[in-house]
Amino acid sequence: MTSRLAACEVCRKAKLACDHKWPTCTRCENSNKTGICIYRVAPFKRKRPANPSSPEVSKRVHLSGISSSSFNSRPSVYPNPGYLGSSSHATIFEHISLDESAPTGEPRPSDLALSGPPCPQLADDGCLLRGADILRQLLNSFPLTTMNDLVMFWLAKGANLALAEPFTKNWHLAFASRLLRNSAQPLEFASDTSLSDFMAQFVGNNLRWEALGIFFSAVNRATYDIPFFPRLYMTREEQYALRQLCTRLSDASLKISLSLDCLNDLQLILQYENFIIHSNVDGAQSYHPWRKLGDVMSSMFALGYHENVETKTDAPPFLMKLRKTAFARVYSADKNIAIFLGRPPRMSKRFCHFQIPSSFPESHGNEAEWNPEAKPSYTEETRWSALCASLKEEILELARDKQHACEQKLRPFADGNSAIQDRAEAQWRALPPQFRLEGSIRQYNQRSPFERDFLISARLNQLHVLFLLRLLLLDTLVDPDTSIVIIAGEMLALVVEIILIRDQLTNSGTGLIWKIAHYGLPAAGIVLLAMLKQRTSPLPLGKSRTKILQDLSIFVAEIQIGAIVIEADPIYGLITKATQTIQRFLESFYSEPLHPAPETTTADDHRVDDWASVLGQDLWDFESGFWQNLADHPSLMAFDSDLTEA
Repeated sequence: MTSRLAACEVCRKAKLACDHKWPTCTRCENSNKTGICIYRVAPFKRKRPANPSSPEVSKRVHLSGISSSSFNSRPSVYPNPGYLGSSSHATIFEHISLDESAPTGEPRPSDLALSGPPCPQLADDGCLLRGADILRQLLNSFPLTTMNDLVMFWLAKGANLALAEPFTKNWHLAFASRLLRNSAQPLEFASDTSLSDFMAQFVGNNLRWEALGIFFSAVNRATYDIPFFPRLYMTREEQYALRQLCTRLSDASLKISLSLDCLNDLQLILQYENFIIHSNVDGAQSYHPWRKLGDVMSSMFALGYHENVETKTDAPPFLMKLRKTAFARVYSADKNIAIFLGRPPRMSKRFCHFQIPSSFPESHGNEAEWNPEAKPSYTEETRWSALCASLKEEILELARDKQHACEQKLRPFADGNSAIQDRAEAQWRALPPQFRLEGSIRQYNQRSPFERDFLISARLNQLHVLFLLRLLLLDTLVDPDTSIVIIAGEMLALVVEIILIRDQLTNSGTGLIWKIAHYGLPAAGIVLLAMLKQRTSPLPLGKSRTKILQDLSIFVAEIQIGAIVIEADPIYGLITKATQTIQRFLESFYSEPLHPAPETTTADDHRVDDWASVLGQDLWDFESGFWQNLADHPSLMAFDSDLTEA
């Protein structure tokens, strides 16, 4: 009697005949579904409730033509609670467990809460099937060895992933036959664990989904800094195709990792790098990276890294530094994205232990001090960005106090600007001299591309703090004072410089598009408002007025020729709207000399007043609404919006 043969999952769910070939049936092979052709181990047995004491049940998974090792499909009965703080039930029961009658060596409830139950296995095959299918598509479209070569070429330029930097260089090729089983294992370490021993748990034969996701995050990021790599892409369309495919694989890797409910440091790193990917692919103004950033913060809180990580005495020094770096980068991203979008920040120093990685080789050095011999690096950029973000959070709180005072018609809010400005200037002076940009970046031609970008980024961050402080003192945007115009002029000049020498720079933490959108557009907006104000009341711009006009002209020209963004880029709409308004101003400026306003009031003056009331509603809005309103300025209305290219 012939025994019954089970159909694969694809044929079974589609209710189609299956020829039962192993490892891939003919129907799946012909329909290009080899990556998801899976056979159940016990297809004719009735399912029974999972029994925690039952032996592991193996499943056979086929990934890209390679049959994987078995893995446990039984889900954990209890979810991993992660970090539980002082107000949680775990802390209450901890006091109970400290009773002298408790057996010695028995773990305390707080320890159990932190470690959680044994890491669960994947209960739903959906994530695995999607990840396997994307991996199959990727390997069929782009050779894995060639993508590895792209990453190596990218690393040779001095670039890297900001948070996952220690791991990208140690990727070596291995098929994903044990990905799922490896990913379900906790990462083990002790106070004396070395970086190489720690990494051995997720590379080579121990390859995990998190490590795979980090690798493809590196491939994605490399496509931004390497415009032409013939073995993978020669056209912009091919470049975009690889970028989108790597994004989907990074998403699938992360989704599978999260579904295992096994929180760890590697997963947090992947979450952060995945957020950066979506900031580039979807645009910083998109909802997707905003949600992704919230997910990163959720994992950080669940891991307890908002508390002092040095209290975790079992963690080796390199891991403590990595956790501080993760906190600092996420904290900085939260403040900068909140300012860019005009939304509330979601990480507060009031509920966190503010911590940044040490500037000294030894991780336990004084965090507040800079190593005078330090060289520009992602660690130093992280430190400086977090210090600036700390001041930005205080500025946001002052802005909230000011808004509340205005709404309640109270006396002006207490001015804490001077104290913040003093600290900002003190922070700048405390920077090692080799980190401070003085004058034009052209004076630093002897520095490496990474170091030059680092100098610009550090200076822009400092100017941004001062810019926000001066912005807070304005009653309305249409009446900028001289001090904020000077700061805006320097920010704009720096952004224009990096646009002109962009091919001579290597990303040291933030890309060119982010610098344009986050620093360049607000600066250009204030400069335009100041020059428009000159038509009615003189505002001294000094000798820099000619230089500012030149910077604005270069900015417009580089954007309009498509050298910076193209229509397919997510930031295209915002930048091109701003560019059109700037060029309309330049057309207006050069066609009619600026002059003081007449003493008599005219109808045009009322039009300016009406326009000012609309624009001055929100001091923090420099996105599309700001540029749309600015385009309606009476002085610019006579010029057609369909402007010719500069």
